[in-house]
Amino acid sequence: MTQTKMRNTIDETYKKLRNKLKTDEEITESDLLESLKLYEITNKELKKAKNKYRKWTEDEDAYLAYFAYSNDAKIQDAADYLKRTRDSVENRLSYLRKHNKATYMVRPWSEKEDEFIKKYYATVKTIQIAERLRRSPSAIKSRAWALGVKKRDGGAK
Repeated sequence: MTQTKMRNTIDETYKKLRNKLKTDEEITESDLLESLKLYEITNKELKKAKNKYRKWTEDEDAYLAYFAYSNDAKIQDAADYLKRTRDSVENRLSYLRKHNKATYMVRPWSEKEDEFIKKYYATVKTIQIAERLRRSPSAIKSRAWALGVKKRDGGAK
């Protein structure tokens, strides 16, 4: 049976079952078995569609590189724009950074960010600074070390 014929058969079976429900006709055991078959076929098709791997294009990589450099939006915004999952975008960004596919993927530190770290690193939790500056906690720690700023004993971690 070809894909089109199978799809038409499924559609007809579905319509027949739906009409029985709408008109309150008696639903037989064979109707239930047909609906179960429909469910299984549809579920398999959905899983196939979900697991389809779509290769990353150069344009998408360029967009992600610019996105990471400018960091003007959330990762979910990039995922929505690219019609990909958030995890997929995070993994691709990680891959691009690790494999140095775009040297400009690391955003340079601004004077404003340096001043913020100098002012708050000793007293504010690193994770909070990272969220505020939209950087990773490890990036904040590295920058603080480069700036010669340290946490106070007993201060925020």
